[in-house]
Amino acid sequence: MVAAVLMQMPEAPAAELLLPVEEERVLITASDYFDSEEYLVGPGDQIWINFPGGVPFAGEPEAVATVVLPIGLDGILVIPGLSPVDVTGMTLMDLQESIGYSIRSGYGRLSVSSGLYRSARFEVPVTGQVALPGIITVNGLTRLTEALDVAGGTTATASLSNILEVTASGDSVVHNINDFLVRGRLENNPLMHRGSSIHVYSADALIIAEGALSGAESTGYRVVLEYIEEETAFAALQRAGGLSERAGIGECHIMRTCHDSLEAIPFDPLLAESSPVLYGSDRIVIPFTQEFINVIGQVEYPQPVSYAPGMNAGYYIGAAGGFTAAARQGGLKLVLSDGTEEEADLTKVVPPGATVVVPRVAVQFWQEYLTILTGVATVIISYQSVFNN
Repeated sequence: MVAAVLMQMPEAPAAELLLPVEEERVLITASDYFDSEEYLVGPGDQIWINFPGGVPFAGEPEAVATVVLPIGLDGILVIPGLSPVDVTGMTLMDLQESIGYSIRSGYGRLSVSSGLYRSARFEVPVTGQVALPGIITVNGLTRLTEALDVAGGTTATASLSNILEVTASGDSVVHNINDFLVRGRLENNPLMHRGSSIHVYSADALIIAEGALSGAESTGYRVVLEYIEEETAFAALQRAGGLSERAGIGECHIMRTCHDSLEAIPFDPLLAESSPVLYGSDRIVIPFTQEFINVIGQVEYPQPVSYAPGMNAGYYIGAAGGFTAAARQGGLKLVLSDGTEEEADLTKVVPPGATVVVPRVAVQFWQEYLTILTGVATVIISYQSVFNN
């Protein structure tokens, strides 16, 4: 027997979107978030039907009432007094048309409206280049980018232009998330479907954007991006978050390896038309204005530090919180505003607009073995403690 919920609702109710990242429920209007031709209905979804003039199968129908009916685990929607509707393979629009036809056929020339009231949760496997590969819980209103966020986000080496979805029917569909992020095309950020699985491939080649980038503070002012053929430096910078207010516009350049030598190619990051096309492994350098010295790598607080004439690398490292425990203090490097690199030590005077790079100390093989042995010993002690108790 199907339980029908009757409600007073003069307007069509909102669909309920379960946001998997925050694990909270937010009511939204369905048409504001998805197209009824895009949403695939399925088991566990709840459908509202609005009956002007009252629900015909209710004991005492109200003037205007809405009924909420669930789709069963067998994929069947039962409207009391009418033939069951098998929703397998139906979009929400298909189901709306089927509901309208069934009610008109069974209850005379009765015009109704219907829609999604609540979207059921289901599981989707996510593998490949994500931080937390495994099975995640989403619903039919979750888009691909949101599903990837639930899986911890993509790694720095992920290919956002080559994300594979294998559907419940076994079809393979490749989605280009870069196209959605840059151009906003929703067809490359689809809704999740029951029975689908997602795999994120590794990028074939990478480029690096570093320096005065907006919003890149948490990554040490360096962003690793997938290389896209024929993409310009201007477009890549948009993917990297754009320029910081502290960018030295007149000193931007691309570091490119040509015939075993490193070449600096100047460009204007504000001109899209004349922006050079990138090659795989290019490094886009956006220097800070000469009012700042950028300190990155193994320091406590990687950040730009106000330039002080005549001060050395030790001064700027101290201003960035000092070395971390993993810093290789003897391997300091300066990247000058023209892109050239110099070896440095703590006494090296830093010129305006330069970047101080503090590398990480190499891990010795015996340290790796010691870490592994320590972990094994901890597990053994834990098991002994459990069994002894």
